[in-house]
Amino acid sequence: MHPIDVGDVDDLRIRLEVTAQEADRRLITVFGSGISSAVLPGVPELTAMFREQVPSRGRARFDETLAQEPNAGLKYQNAAAMLTRMVGEHAVMRAIRAAVLRACEDVRPEDLAAVANDREKCQDLERDGTWRVPPGYERFARFFSGLNGRVRGPVITTNFDPLIEIALRRAGIESMAYPVPTDAAPTIEQLNQFVFQPVLHIHGHWTGAATSNAPTRITAPRPRLDQLLQRLLIDSVVLVVGYSGWLDGFMKSLRSRVIYDADSLQAQVLWAAYESDVAVVVGDGPLKELVEAPGFSLYLGVDGHTLFSDDLGDGTEAESEEAAPFGYSRVPRQPRGTSSYQPSAFVEGRQPEWADAEPGRWPLLTATVRLREEVDRALDADGGGGAVAIGPLGEGKSLAVRQVAVVVAEARPEWQVLWREPGAPAITEEWLKEVVSLGRTLICVDEADLIMDDLVATKDVWDREGSGIAFLLASHDRLWWQGAAHLRPSFEDILFHGITREDAQNLAEAWERNGLLPAHASDVGEARERLIDSAGVMTEQGNTLFGAVLDVRYGSGLSNRVEDLLRKLRQVRLTDSLDLGDVFAGICLMQHVLDKDGNRGRGASRAVIAAMVGLDTVFADGKILKTLGREAAVTIAGNRVYCRHPSIAAIVVRALEKEEGAQKVYELVGQAGGSLFVAGATDVEGYRDAYLLSRNLRGPEAVWAAKGAVVGTGNDVLESRVSLLRALRMEDRAKALAYGRELAPHLSEYRDYRRHIRGFLVEYSVCLRGDGQAQTSAGLAALALDDRVGFNLDASRAGYALVSLAKSMADVNRQTQVAETAAAPEICYVLLERVRGAEEATKYLRELKIPRIGEIRELSPGKLCGQLAQMLDKAATAAKGETRLPLPSGLQDLLSFDDLRRLAERREGGTRAYVPGADQ
Repeated sequence: MHPIDVGDVDDLRIRLEVTAQEADRRLITVFGSGISSAVLPGVPELTAMFREQVPSRGRARFDETLAQEPNAGLKYQNAAAMLTRMVGEHAVMRAIRAAVLRACEDVRPEDLAAVANDREKCQDLERDGTWRVPPGYERFARFFSGLNGRVRGPVITTNFDPLIEIALRRAGIESMAYPVPTDAAPTIEQLNQFVFQPVLHIHGHWTGAATSNAPTRITAPRPRLDQLLQRLLIDSVVLVVGYSGWLDGFMKSLRSRVIYDADSLQAQVLWAAYESDVAVVVGDGPLKELVEAPGFSLYLGVDGHTLFSDDLGDGTEAESEEAAPFGYSRVPRQPRGTSSYQPSAFVEGRQPEWADAEPGRWPLLTATVRLREEVDRALDADGGGGAVAIGPLGEGKSLAVRQVAVVVAEARPEWQVLWREPGAPAITEEWLKEVVSLGRTLICVDEADLIMDDLVATKDVWDREGSGIAFLLASHDRLWWQGAAHLRPSFEDILFHGITREDAQNLAEAWERNGLLPAHASDVGEARERLIDSAGVMTEQGNTLFGAVLDVRYGSGLSNRVEDLLRKLRQVRLTDSLDLGDVFAGICLMQHVLDKDGNRGRGASRAVIAAMVGLDTVFADGKILKTLGREAAVTIAGNRVYCRHPSIAAIVVRALEKEEGAQKVYELVGQAGGSLFVAGATDVEGYRDAYLLSRNLRGPEAVWAAKGAVVGTGNDVLESRVSLLRALRMEDRAKALAYGRELAPHLSEYRDYRRHIRGFLVEYSVCLRGDGQAQTSAGLAALALDDRVGFNLDASRAGYALVSLAKSMADVNRQTQVAETAAAPEICYVLLERVRGAEEATKYLRELKIPRIGEIRELSPGKLCGQLAQMLDKAATAAKGETRLPLPSGLQDLLSFDDLRRLAERREGGTRAYVPGADQ
């Protein structure tokens, strides 16, 4: 390595200070044995302790075997393996407990063996004993306790001892040891349920039943640990201290993820090596590959005991404050000013940060003042319920919650104010009781939909006056109304939607104060009036505040700014053929087509975004969403991702057309949805909105999206091909006919043939009718109604087929003037009334001439279906032969419309609900 690529302890301290101050990445700390060895037996001494556990008749063989191994580490592993083989796992654990107990001041040397044999006594000592803790752990714990809750990630260690947990406890952080001696690592979901700070002992724990000591177990592949690391490393800073990096199962996983997934994970690895010689540290071992990986930094000459010196700033909380619970940050009672604050980023749509919420930075909206008043009422009642800011995207809810949290923290010192960070554990009764035991607590949560179920499950604890627990929440209004039925009586909801004249005045003054008054506004008064006017126009569109800000600040120049942003994102390559601009455009496209104001829950999901790039969903939050959040100010509501305003989405879609990149993006979205469908995605993952995007489009855009879905689904899905046939039919009749003709003979080869055969028959029927082939068109529509074609006929498919059949038979009658089929359109009309209602019949068949409709309405569904089957049997048989459809052999008989009859009998309403027997 070049010397400039290697850092020292001072470089590492600066890096850690920056990590703490920026507080935008999780810190995962990995400890090897280097620090614990200051107070515990080293490898040679522990090897000797293993020997003491070996029966006398086996010691000669034990000594002879170990003598052949010069490496102290491998000698230790071989000793553990032999002891396990001769005596059992319990003997290894007994020796490990005896070694750990040497750091416990309550155990005399002569009592070590007896206490080590009593696992419960060891557990008691871990909780209540007096321990010698290495200074490296103590200093780390003080540093760690001061970090923002967003930064405090899991601690991982290869050690068996509890000294890290004891150091954390002394610093005010309750922790939970999780032994992982075999491949039994928790999932990321399980880890997120931890109430206390997790410490993963990846080689086992001293009071556990087993550890990883023997070579086979230590080096064995650990796929579950690998999966956990993949999730943990996303957008994280990994600090490795006191760990040599020899190739155990953990190192294999870390090396694999850093080398092969570094670009997607966006992880930063800070490797602190004790040795000062780079050749000694790197050698020919695993680090030789890691040092060349993106995001990997090597620091030499780092003593883990002095790294976390007392002058190493944590960047966040005052030293006198207790550490916040795992997954939370404590809102400071005295906000710290930030000299480097840049107000323009927030004004242009970036999600608010704590610097934005400092008093006097930005005005409190009228709705924010009301939110503060409702929180005060809950606090005056000593807890029980709280307040929630609700409204569409871009209305100031997130900033308001932060502003109120800061004000409350400063004004009410008797309350601790906790802010929930992403990935925090579930709110349980146990957790609430633990938190409130430390004092009255206001719990603040943005994106409150994430905890609604938790709040319902724990109402008995917090939902009463005097509970000592109150909540300050923010939520998209749609998500709140959908999920908070059991919570609404306990919360005052404050609507954020629109601004008052006073709000507009205060915003304009803040712009002037921050040097951000628009150039075209002569003074604060003009900016205020334009804000009021713009917000009023946009109220009906579902988005007022941010939309008004964009309109006033940029006006007609917004298009140029958005197009510049798109060009900037184009420079971030994700694959050889894909860039970040394509992904952002896909997000904007789905929003523009399906969910302009972000209030229908139909934007691009995280799963769809990851699928656009061909990555696992776990990567969506790393390289893609975080970058887009920073550069393009995308926002998240539930599981959906939106740009900050519908006008931005519309500009991006128009820009695509100008740069001729539209087809690529439409196909990209459709393909992402199709690939998720064949991968077995659930509706919760939001794949259908992308997969069936074409059904909400017209023209070439529909064809592009449908083609993408076909590519995504591969070679054996009919549904996506039916969507493409529909899109082609509306865009290019000749191409639609050719495509339908090509598909027809092969329908039975698709895995979803029975589910979607009816849809294909109707679409192809419409294509043929448009080409003047009315007779064949009618035959296909009739086959789409037959009981024996596909799965059971439902009202939707029946309605679709009846409309095509009625129109086709009207064309046939005009061409042939055959009396026997003259009533077919009227019969279809009446059946459509009874199956789907009079409104739909009028909507889709209003142009038909139906002179006999009155007398046909008097007939029973059975008679109507029977007459229709007789009229169309020959046409259906001919159509089957002409199109070479691979339909069931039983269809040689007369058409069967029993399912259609039952649908017509079952429906109530319409022009005349049929009562069986009334016309017999």
